[in-house]
Amino acid sequence: MRLMKIKNIIPVAAMAVASLGLSSCVGDLDVDNINPQQVSEPDWDAVLNKVYANLVMTGQKGPDGNGDIDDIDEGTSSMIRQLWNANELPTDESECIWGDVGIPEFNHASWSDSHPMMKALYYRLYFGITNANYYLEQTAGSTEEGISTKRAEARFLRALHYSYLMDLYGNVPFTLTVSKESAPQIQRADLYKFINSELRAVSGEDGSSTEVLADAKVYKGSQDGYGRANKAAAWLLLARDYLNAKIYAGTEQNDSAKYFAKKVIDSDYGLCTTPTGSYSAFQKLFLADNDENGAEKEIILPAIHDGEDTQTWGGCLFLVAGTTNADIAKEYPTGTSEGWGGNHARKQFVQKFFPSSEPVQGTPIQVTAEAGDDRALFFTKGHTESITKESDFNKGFAYIKFLNLRADGGKVKHTQFVDIDFPMMRAAEAYLTYAEADARQNGGTCTADGLGYVNLVRERAHATTLTSCSLDNLCDEWSREFAYEGRRRMDLIRFNKFGGQNSYTWEWMGGTQNGTPFDAHFNLFPIPNSDMNSNSTGLKQNPGY
Repeated sequence: MRLMKIKNIIPVAAMAVASLGLSSCVGDLDVDNINPQQVSEPDWDAVLNKVYANLVMTGQKGPDGNGDIDDIDEGTSSMIRQLWNANELPTDESECIWGDVGIPEFNHASWSDSHPMMKALYYRLYFGITNANYYLEQTAGSTEEGISTKRAEARFLRALHYSYLMDLYGNVPFTLTVSKESAPQIQRADLYKFINSELRAVSGEDGSSTEVLADAKVYKGSQDGYGRANKAAAWLLLARDYLNAKIYAGTEQNDSAKYFAKKVIDSDYGLCTTPTGSYSAFQKLFLADNDENGAEKEIILPAIHDGEDTQTWGGCLFLVAGTTNADIAKEYPTGTSEGWGGNHARKQFVQKFFPSSEPVQGTPIQVTAEAGDDRALFFTKGHTESITKESDFNKGFAYIKFLNLRADGGKVKHTQFVDIDFPMMRAAEAYLTYAEADARQNGGTCTADGLGYVNLVRERAHATTLTSCSLDNLCDEWSREFAYEGRRRMDLIRFNKFGGQNSYTWEWMGGTQNGTPFDAHFNLFPIPNSDMNSNSTGLKQNPGY
């Protein structure tokens, strides 16, 4: 039986969870059968689908009802939504006006071990790991056709979830089995080694495993291979982790970062460079038809959304509705009836495109034209550049990257929920990874080799090419290219521009308008107090909490 397309996942995933008896609270990683006398014949493809679904979905009944994670609003438990909050709101890119418990703490980097949203993300990540572990346990020894590739996918997805835990929380509980027993804590450097070993194995790099991912091949959304992890995804995650190796394991590994980034660059994947109609090539990456409009060439690992079959209040709906409101939609259609007006841009992000003057008052069409950069997607009309009042959405420009609209002008499936596939990984990351690793090897400045890759990214956005590129230039380029994609915190930490420094500040950093530096212990989130209290192995909390 072939792996079912993720866009048809809800009924399949529901059957999988029913057969597993998964508790909605995953703190104890307990997946015993509800009825031990019942003999079931689970659909193992459905279980694997559930691992993929964890990237997008929040429960078993569509947008709300029977959520996977207890003690939090279901839509708020979305993996994409909370990765975005954790990696964007404490940084120089965005702030949220909402007063929900946890949001001001994200805005000001003032959270504690009881932070509800970081707790939800923590358990969301372990929920995905639990499903992957269960799939791998139950399919061990299977002779089903194609099982080795599917098991490689499960191992990759487990490594991806652990990679997020490593980055966010440091030393975390670690298990490769499903058990009622508490999982012991693993050191961050040792988790890094495990993730690295798994990725090298499933990519076929070390020749140690018969469980190897499919070749790096581009598929459209209508094709069976679309949305499934392949070798390119493993190479790019390897490149990402190698680039951050000094943070995770104490030693730079720039040669390896360049090596795996180059494998991605030399694969069938590459930059989307062809505009369609009024949409730039860059914009097409974040539209409702990005599974077939040419963006699929760049999006290596999409988290698949479907306005009818994968409805959620998190995911890409959050990325559209959270950055727009009804007033904006009157002049700049978003493709959804939802407009929550929450997340607006910090001034320092705007200044990466407009360093010496404010942009024109207008829509992203006017602003990108003035910037000479397709990535300057600010809605400025009726908004101020500086956030002088944190509770006012109009204080601060709106940055509108994701739209539930099709490049071909066709109809979307739903006018409320979105069809936009979220790019968990895209090829542009490999270009900037190579360039940064190159600069770090050469005294902080790119060689011609690395500079060439930076300029390819800039040329795609119609930005002027650079004649030289320093590490500071690259830190800004990461922001221009990947703003609002849920990675900025990681980049700032790597450039020593987050916690524990006072050379770079932004408005409302640390809770003051002019910006107040915060302590280095905020470079890691705390292990939730609920897990500290329930885990019997004696977890040690991250310093400072």
